[in-house]
Amino acid sequence: MINQTVLDFTTTKVRPITLAQLEASAKEHKAYSDEPLMGIYHYVLINQALDMCKEQGFDAEVYDLFAAQNRDKQVPGVSVVHELEKKYGRNAVQAHILRRVYANIRIKDFDNEENTTNLAIAFHQKGIQVGFGRNVMVCHNQCMLNASQYAATYSDRGNDRMPLQSVLDSLKSWLVDARHIIETQDEKIEQMKNFRIPAEEMFRIIGMLTAIRVMNDTRDKRIYQPDRYPLNQSQISTLTEKMIVAYKEKGKVTAWDLYNGATDLYYPGLTDVPNIITQNLAMSKFIDENVMVAK
Repeated sequence: MINQTVLDFTTTKVRPITLAQLEASAKEHKAYSDEPLMGIYHYVLINQALDMCKEQGFDAEVYDLFAAQNRDKQVPGVSVVHELEKKYGRNAVQAHILRRVYANIRIKDFDNEENTTNLAIAFHQKGIQVGFGRNVMVCHNQCMLNASQYAATYSDRGNDRMPLQSVLDSLKSWLVDARHIIETQDEKIEQMKNFRIPAEEMFRIIGMLTAIRVMNDTRDKRIYQPDRYPLNQSQISTLTEKMIVAYKEKGKVTAWDLYNGATDLYYPGLTDVPNIITQNLAMSKFIDENVMVAK
């Protein structure tokens, strides 16, 4: 059970929270005004998304909700306002400024045996991101199979920056077109499940993922690649181990196994909040361009 009255980030950098806690937390505003720093409060954004789901007649709920700390000393993901702590008590929810929040909103109307539908919201110091797609129920894995179902209030290695209202309009348009989007994604998931990857091909894929990561992090301008990489080096090692185990236990691996293995790593605490959706998109793009086309 989540204690509704206190928060403590001293022992862990990521904590599950409730929407009530988020609403009770300290508010942050633009300088010399009462306007929310990001143009909207995080809890208001999540409630608006839930309201949009209800407007379309969908059965929706907050599936996951996390707040995360990060290493930025000037603008950390979590700050404790000591004056408010004196007023409300040690570790009081009301004394915390939560700048780094990740939410999954589940839409149950298109559920099948394996998948549900998910609206992902990332709220952090860079801005706001939203994404829409399938979600693997058993492990809550978000699927971002199309860049058209992604929008952000800031530019990050290729995507266009949108005003907040345009992000909200995009979110609404996905919900209006939800049935078509889900049908398209389910067809793609089936194609991925039916696309087998030979073991020797998997080693080539792992090598490509490593090369993409190196070119992204290098200081050598001759080989620098600015696009977001699908996996960092630690994640590549974890995924490689998963794939080797899969070959040993099942004797085969599909494109869906590869993608789903990667999405196991796209969670707060395993992936930095601003990168969760974008790395997911980068992985699906990588599979489209380098795996599903393999001979």
